[in-house]
Amino acid sequence: MKSTASPRTTGRVPAWVWAGLLVLHAAALGWQLHHQQPLFPDSGRYVEAARNLQTSGVLYAEPLPAALLRVQEYSIRPPGYPVVLLLTGGTRATTSLPIATLLLQNVLSLINLGMVLRWLAQRGLSRRQWALVLLLVSTAPAQVIYANVVMSEVLLQTTIVLLWAALVAFWQSARPTRYFAGAALAAAAALLIKPVFFPAAALMLGLGMVVGWQRRRPVLAVWGAVPLLVALLWMGRNEARTGYFHFSSIAEINLLRYNTRGVLQATEGPAAAERFVRSTVAASQHLPTFREQQHYIQRASVAVLRRHPVAYAAQHLRGAISFFLDPGRFDLVYFLGLPDTAGTGLLQRLNEHGYRAILGYMPQLPAGLVAGLLLVLLANGARLILALRFLLRRNAGSPARWLLVVIIGYVALLTGPLGASRFAVPVLPLLLAAAGAGLQGRANSPAELRR
Repeated sequence: MKSTASPRTTGRVPAWVWAGLLVLHAAALGWQLHHQQPLFPDSGRYVEAARNLQTSGVLYAEPLPAALLRVQEYSIRPPGYPVVLLLTGGTRATTSLPIATLLLQNVLSLINLGMVLRWLAQRGLSRRQWALVLLLVSTAPAQVIYANVVMSEVLLQTTIVLLWAALVAFWQSARPTRYFAGAALAAAAALLIKPVFFPAAALMLGLGMVVGWQRRRPVLAVWGAVPLLVALLWMGRNEARTGYFHFSSIAEINLLRYNTRGVLQATEGPAAAERFVRSTVAASQHLPTFREQQHYIQRASVAVLRRHPVAYAAQHLRGAISFFLDPGRFDLVYFLGLPDTAGTGLLQRLNEHGYRAILGYMPQLPAGLVAGLLLVLLANGARLILALRFLLRRNAGSPARWLLVVIIGYVALLTGPLGASRFAVPVLPLLLAAAGAGLQGRANSPAELRR
């Protein structure tokens, strides 16, 4: 009897899938070349930090010289992305399009997607499944948007994909030291790009110590200490500049202005939230040192969160849901240059009114944008369901699968109440890998179970 099953490709990503990826990136780059607006609201500090490195040799995220230096600007941005901007001409992004920067980010985006697609190719997807994978990539516009703006998401994404691939190879290799060394270097690079990977330094050290002891390879513990050493060196630099031994001032900013403000908006109202933020900042500024100011903000903010633990837990849960499902209105509006007619952001409305705020929010947007957002929302839901289908599959242990769970879960958990499309970009290829594997009903072979 003739089989009706779709033919499977083995070991290689189909050429037409590569062609589709190239078309998507070329279209987004072409739009940017025409539109010539590579800056998002958060891009300025990266550009200023890179420019100050070039002209003054100091990482400071606001224009220099300044009549009054703001100490937090010395540590608000880690050095990774500003250095890349410096090397690729991104310091001129405010006056001209940084073509070399954007070309590099598009190449990195294609490499990141290619690495996870090559892993999928080993699983023997059918042509129909490859078509669905390409559809899942095409309906994730944040991937090509952030490849074509001055933002650090794609660079961080590269380090995360390399971290995942290196750890997978580490568990599958008979001589794993070089792969663990690669994972340690990727984790160190990641924390120098975004503070969200600062806690991962301790995790890498713990992993190196445990596995090094199990396998009687002390060198693994040495490599596991590399990210922590890099973090401590950067914290020492920040102490020399600010008098406060810390990794990034963004931690206190997020704690006060997003986490605590959001909880107060939900529990005591917007006016009370704004009063608390203003009074806390004002009171901290009367303290003599930056260290004391930051500690004061920490104590005041944590006291609020402890007063409203249920509200904070709900906010954190909503952030985790948004991390996976947010269709990215902010990304599309800024990248396409659309008028922002919605006024107050959706995050603030969610904090104040919960999910019912969406019903009053959507009619304020252009109909075409709403249709596009609904399409992306459906695709995000499909990606999440397929990823869970793979990640929760009851079969033999798979290093790749559990590493997907840990890395994606780590970023989603650490992002917390700020969860949105932008913050999911660094792990988007890993989500696509899990979703692509979830297209298969079950493992194809014993060899696949080990991947």
